[in-house]
Amino acid sequence: MLLGPLRFRAPESCLHQAMQLSPICTSRVSGRLAYRLAPSLCRMCSLGVGNDDFLKNSTMTRQMWEYAKKKEFKLNLSELIKFGRDADKNTLLMSAVFLQKELPIRLGKRIQELQSLPVPMYSTKAVTELAMLYEESFFRILSHEPPRNSRAEESFSAMLIDIKEKHRMVQANIADGFLEMNRAGVPKWAVESDEIQQLLNRFYTGRIGIRLLIDQHLSLRRDAEERREVDEIYKRKGIDARTRPKRFVGCVQTECHIKEVILDAVADARSACRMHLRDAPNVYVEGMTEVTAPYIPEHLYIMLFEILKNSMRATVELHGRSSSSHSPKYGDDLPPTKILISGGQDTYVKITDRGGGIPPQSVDRIWNFSFSTAPQGMLELSGFGHGLPLSRLYARYWGGDITLFSMENLGVDCHVRLGVPVNSPSNSTPDWKKRENNAEQQKDA
Repeated sequence: MLLGPLRFRAPESCLHQAMQLSPICTSRVSGRLAYRLAPSLCRMCSLGVGNDDFLKNSTMTRQMWEYAKKKEFKLNLSELIKFGRDADKNTLLMSAVFLQKELPIRLGKRIQELQSLPVPMYSTKAVTELAMLYEESFFRILSHEPPRNSRAEESFSAMLIDIKEKHRMVQANIADGFLEMNRAGVPKWAVESDEIQQLLNRFYTGRIGIRLLIDQHLSLRRDAEERREVDEIYKRKGIDARTRPKRFVGCVQTECHIKEVILDAVADARSACRMHLRDAPNVYVEGMTEVTAPYIPEHLYIMLFEILKNSMRATVELHGRSSSSHSPKYGDDLPPTKILISGGQDTYVKITDRGGGIPPQSVDRIWNFSFSTAPQGMLELSGFGHGLPLSRLYARYWGGDITLFSMENLGVDCHVRLGVPVNSPSNSTPDWKKRENNAEQQKDA
């Protein structure tokens, strides 16, 4: 069992070695830096790293912390669209050069956040290995030759593909870290401490940004290749290439059809529910079903899939064949899940179910990483306990949000706000404005 305070305190021998050997510890902030380096120092000491290796590693660690102190470049959807539209060779080179400067800053901050986790979390094998993976990616990007020509850019992009693949199981690593803490007997209040939750919120928000930048660059490469092929076809047919439809700019869809993404998420959520519970409720989509908005379909899908599978599982568990009801319901007789789409200056999706609501004692915990109301053994339906908090981070990344309203013994209303306006004609008048105009006309009459 792990005992003692949650905040990490390095053994005195490690701190003494840092003070004696590391050139960064000669400044006035040497004490703070030594404690910041403590997790890495203890890992090196436990592996029997010698003085020469220690000096090398302390210099590398200092480099990571220096990058972590730099400010990230903030991006929004309109900037991604503006930069990536009509991507060509020069666009790719500029994107690659930008990523080689920006990604180490973001990776350094993620390493800092992992190493700032309380010792019961950071000392788990899964999280320590994850931090080392981020360190490896940090130095791979820095050591790559500047991608200032097509050959270097192609090599740089191949490296990004490999990094993205290696980071695919980050969520599972964090989940394994929570499992290791539970097996070690760490108390629940420590596992779900505010400190861990806040650090993971920052870590995952940053990870969304890292994957977005990599995806956008790789998607722009695909766009550039496809654009050349389409231009050749249009040229042979004598058609102006500027008239071709431009629905995607990298991974951003300029006219993301909200209903289409919803239907994809519904189909996959129903399949997952049927796989585990042998049934799933019907889903009805209503409201402004034709609206589109500039958005990343993958982000919207992740949010909707997580919410829908939770909703469907709750409905089947309450009303279906596995329920304690004397008259269980099946298939079309299950209470349906209803989805309502609306939009104007913002874009909204409301999901309503009849799954009985969230237990009152769990309402304050549903946004905690590692918490799940799903039974053990249903990993796909529980999302490792990361599903809902991660979904909210995806929504908030673009200025939106997810809110839940639970009605005990009835169901849940989930409101998803995307934070982007719908694509609508410039002369269209919102309904709220029409209502105000009608009220003014009645008043004048």
